[in-house]
Amino acid sequence: MRLLALLLLCLSLFAHADDASAPAISTPAASTVATAEATLTINNRNIATFRSNLLGSTPQQRLEAADKRIRRLLGDATPLKLETRTNVEGGALLYDGNPLFFVSSADVDTLSGETLNGNLEHSKAALTELFNDARGFNQPQQWLFAIAKAAAATLLFALSLWLLNRLWLLWNQLLRFVLAKLIHKLRDVRNVVPIRLIKLSLRLVGYLVFWPSALALGYVWMSYVLRQFPYTRIWGEQLDAAVLKLLSQFAVAILSALPSLAVVVLILLLTRWTVRGINYLFVQVESGRVQLGFFDADTAATTRKLLSVAAWLFAVAMIYPYLPGANTDAFKGLSVIVGLMVSLGASSVVGQFASGLILIYSRSIKVGEYVQIGDEEGTVMEIGMFATKVHTNLREEVSIPNSVLVSQSVKNFSRLARGGGVICKIAVTIGYDTPWRQVHAMLLEAARRTAGLRQDPSSVVYQTALSDFYVEYHLRFALDEPRLRLQILSELHGNVQDVFNEYGVQIMSPNYEADPETPKMVKPEDFYLAPAQRPEGARP
Repeated sequence: MRLLALLLLCLSLFAHADDASAPAISTPAASTVATAEATLTINNRNIATFRSNLLGSTPQQRLEAADKRIRRLLGDATPLKLETRTNVEGGALLYDGNPLFFVSSADVDTLSGETLNGNLEHSKAALTELFNDARGFNQPQQWLFAIAKAAAATLLFALSLWLLNRLWLLWNQLLRFVLAKLIHKLRDVRNVVPIRLIKLSLRLVGYLVFWPSALALGYVWMSYVLRQFPYTRIWGEQLDAAVLKLLSQFAVAILSALPSLAVVVLILLLTRWTVRGINYLFVQVESGRVQLGFFDADTAATTRKLLSVAAWLFAVAMIYPYLPGANTDAFKGLSVIVGLMVSLGASSVVGQFASGLILIYSRSIKVGEYVQIGDEEGTVMEIGMFATKVHTNLREEVSIPNSVLVSQSVKNFSRLARGGGVICKIAVTIGYDTPWRQVHAMLLEAARRTAGLRQDPSSVVYQTALSDFYVEYHLRFALDEPRLRLQILSELHGNVQDVFNEYGVQIMSPNYEADPETPKMVKPEDFYLAPAQRPEGARP
């Protein structure tokens, strides 16, 4: 039956059957023996691929036979008439009724999505382009015309490159002019924004514009020149097809991503409005116009920032699935790497951040308060998420990590100053041979002479220790301005020395290695030595 089908096909083909409505032809049976495939290529155009033996001919032999038939017809000037005929066994491509080659079902790579009709139509289209190119270059003047067009395109390309180079030189001149203006305007912030960085940025803009432009011109020129000659036309067409394919893929990707991008924009707008509402509410709380329970003016700013960051993080989590490429392995791998880096490097940062929240919401210190943290004493200027800045009386700014601050004791001199001032003290040790009443009176007199001490509550003296050789006295007083504590203490120390010198009392802490010759004690008649005053009714 296969042999009969082959004979019928040969008779029908060589009988010059031109009727398009003729019945489908039979195709010679193809061998199923595995052989190496052969691709028929003429002038760099892939015409057909043979993968099976046919009537004892290998794919290579079938290719050579088809190549000979086609090349004999390339110079034929008769009107082009290509047609295809198929049946269940395969198909054939005919030129003016004469067979050029056969394609069997075994030649079709069904695993790659090929079909018999699709392969035949591809071969027909490729041959049509091949014959048109060959017939268009039968005369020398046609070659000369193609060469002239290629030369004109080359000249135009060279001119375009020259113009592009002139534009590049003009850009450099403009860049120097702009930089000169910027250097003059930014002379006060030159250290903040380096001029070299600005120069590199502007030059980078030029590179990003001119080099891609030059490459695009070269691509267009090469594609045009290649399409002028039969042998290289397929390469030019492939270049054009590659660009069109890239642009179409890009356009399809943009169009397919538009709905997701619309959702992303909507989420961003909603988040923006939410953050604006949060900012408005907590600005009102910070100014004191709105009371909001646990939150007050001291915590409103931090709470506003935290809620804003939380809102944006939530928005990012919602946006992520809608981003183009979010489901790709590359995007997932990058997100894993970034998350791992943040996890490994953020342990200390998280600790600092948590300590900052503890400081802010525990309200142990506030901005503007005068405090002592360890050995540092000064005014709190900023409580950040990671460090607290203190300005000392020596005009120094000290940054204390929040984790260190939380673990240390903090003396706050301003917290209780609003109700009665900050209580401070100085201590002196005086021998037992000085009347304690006189010491009390002298310390109080020194306090009265010192500016900056509050009269209410008044200063008071305590005897805090009766040591072996001396008595320890503490003068306690209140300050209105904690920031002036060091200046007030210095003045008070000077006044204490002046008063004690005026009344002939030594500020010394005696120590003995043996019993003194006379007892170190105060006689009753000396109990109220000046400036002490004997109260009414006291015993003489």
